Amino acid sequence: MQEADLRAVMTIQAACYPQEYLEPPASFANKLINGSTCWVAEAEGQVAAYLVALPTHETALPALHADDWQPPAHPTLLYLHDMAVGPALRGMGVAHSLLDAARRAARQRRLAELALVAVQGSVPFWARHGFVVDPAPAAWVRAKLTTFGGDARYMTQPLILEAHQVP
Repeated sequence: MQEADLRAVMTIQAACYPQEYLEPPASFANKLINGSTCWVAEAEGQVAAYLVALPTHETALPALHADDWQPPAHPTLLYLHDMAVGPALRGMGVAHSLLDAARRAARQRRLAELALVAVQGSVPFWARHGFVVDPAPAAWVRAKLTTFGGDARYMTQPLILEAHQVP
């Protein structure tokens, strides 16, 4: 993802989420600047899907709408902050491809886990992709969950790292 993609990302976000989840451009720009793990997928030369993922620590998860997130010095996980697939690419395996890119990036950075906040009843979708709900998230995670609404669930997926990659 590049800064030039943000207008298209905003359009996709508006097509996929209700008003309360729509993050302002400054929020996306902050995460793009501070995270090197943001991707887009195109259909007919136009951005039609995206994934914003951030190398972080569970004590430094960004709140919804935050435009001041800073990456921690020693990330331990790759946090999937937002993924949306627009109508042009739905049902074509794009979500799977974006998740594969995130897993590769996490392994390259020697991060042993992916994490996300599931909203809008999406727990079954994420479970099909190998994520599990954390039944007792830490207090700082619970505090972030409140910014995402009452049905928000913190989910994780451990990654298998090669012996020479173990942190």
